[in-house]
Amino acid sequence: MCKILNLKFTAQSTDRESTMIKHDLTELFDRHIKEHTSNGNATPGEEWYEEDYKSAAELLEEFNDLDWHVLKKMFGARSQIWQEACVFVLGNAGTEGSASMLADVFVRGHDAISCYAAVFLADENLDTFEEDVKRRIRLRAHDLFKDSSYREHGEHYRISLEKIREKLRPV
Repeated sequence: MCKILNLKFTAQSTDRESTMIKHDLTELFDRHIKEHTSNGNATPGEEWYEEDYKSAAELLEEFNDLDWHVLKKMFGARSQIWQEACVFVLGNAGTEGSASMLADVFVRGHDAISCYAAVFLADENLDTFEEDVKRRIRLRAHDLFKDSSYREHGEHYRISLEKIREKLRPV
């Protein structure tokens, strides 16, 4: 019986350590972006956009549901520069979780970050999203077109928004 309890304790310890490591993934992701954005105050250098962002994207591949929840909570509390760097990583990660987070950022973000998220979201397979999510994406794209509010952040965002609207146009 002592061996069984010992094995059970070891398994519980390993599960707890695994959970701690998972929680650290969002912290590592946050730290990576902060390091390359001067704590959210400066746009990352060119080498980050070409190569260094990939280590942050690799972290996203290991995220579980709790990590995505923590990242969503963290996102709104970070600077616009941090958010833009995060969107860039999300848009280049190619995971189901990153696509979902990108849609959430597009729907809930302020206009500038939603426009930037649109660039990456336009290239996603929007058919994979649930109908409710597609409806919210379509409404947000419409809102950004209404009164041409996207123009305040750059005329070039029009192409991505049109692509999203076309993909989600009711048949």
